[in-house]
Parts: sequence; structure tokens; C-alpha cells
Amino acid sequence: MKLRSSVYGWKSVWMEFSEERAGSFDEGSNVFVMRVPVKGKPFTITFTMRPKGHKGAVADTTTAFLPFRSKGEFSFALNNRNWIDDASKIFGAQDIEIGDDAFDRDYIIKGSDKDQVARLFSNEKLKDLITEQKSVKLSIHDEPKELAEHGTVPPGIHVLAFNDKEAINSFDRLNQVYDLMVELLEQLITIDVASAQDPNFDL
Repeated sequence: MKLRSSVYGWKSVWMEFSEERAGSFDEGSNVFVMRVPVKGKPFTITFTMRPKGHKGAVADTTTAFLPFRSKGEFSFALNNRNWIDDASKIFGAQDIEIGDDAFDRDYIIKGSDKDQVARLFSNEKLKDLITEQKSVKLSIHDEPKELAEHGTVPPGIHVLAFNDKEAINSFDRLNQVYDLMVELLEQLITIDVASAQDPNFDL
């Protein structure tokens, strides 16, 4: 019987999700790790849940990482807009607008290439998957300091990153994050900044 309910604990949801997607679940001493292959593609998404108190964390934190082979130096960071973001614009910090009034109102995007960022986030399916999230922080890890948290990362490998300051205990929400990461990579491949080839690197 598939329960898919947090009533039985978030770990049971993660274990069932990993089982259905032919992945794995590792209940470590501090960090819980779930690795899920992308169906039909040579990629793996690694989900982690760090409980409150781990390394000083003030809340449970869920992350999802997807390594890929980069074709260039493109990077971006997207998150829900808040009053701090709006205040920072007064002092010169500018975000990239994509020409969609509702999306530009709700999210702030930074990026290394304005035209490529606009092209990436003009995809309607990707925007729908982002707006399904009640909270979202997306980025590409490509700097040495960012990549260092993933261990020894081979040259040319960058990492898509999703962060949420809560423990995701919903099967449907895990599906949404999975679909978001897969579609985001698909669009990075479409705009020719990511390779469809196997990165030969898993987290």
C-alpha cells in the first residue's frame, strides 16, 4: 500500500520516493541523503535534509543538487522577491527582468548574461514549475567556494542547486522539485550552456 503521507514521518515519504524512482536513501548521523536518477538521462539529483541545529542551522533545510557538464561560464541565481531585495535596488543592486510582469514582480534574478537569463526563464513550463513552489531559491554553483561544498569537482562540472528552509515532507512536493530540476537542466541544454552528455560525476 502506497501511503505517501507525512503522517508516518517525512523519512517514510523520502524512502518511498527513492524506491519508486529507483534511487537510494541514506539515513546518516546528521544529514539525510536521497539520490534519484533522472529517467532516461545520464543525470542524478541528490536531495539532502539537514536538521535544525546541524552546523548552526536555525531551521530544517532541504537541498537538491544536479551536476552537469557546462559549455561556458553562464550562471544565475533566482529567489522569491522580498522587501530586502527591493531596498537593495535603491543602492544600485539590479536584477534581471524577463518581460513577464507577474514573474518579474514575484522573483528576483541575477545572472552572468542578461539575454541568456531572459531566454532561459521565458519558457512557460519552467515558469509554471517555479511558481508551483511556495518558496524557491535556485542557482548554479560554478565558483570554487560554491563547488568546494561538493568535494573534489572535476573541471567543467557545474551544479544546479535548489534550497528550501524546511524539511520537505510531501511526496507531491518532492515530485515538483524533481520536475523543476529536470526541466531547468533541459532548458540549459536548449540554450546551449549545458551539455546533454553524462557528467560522470555524482554527489
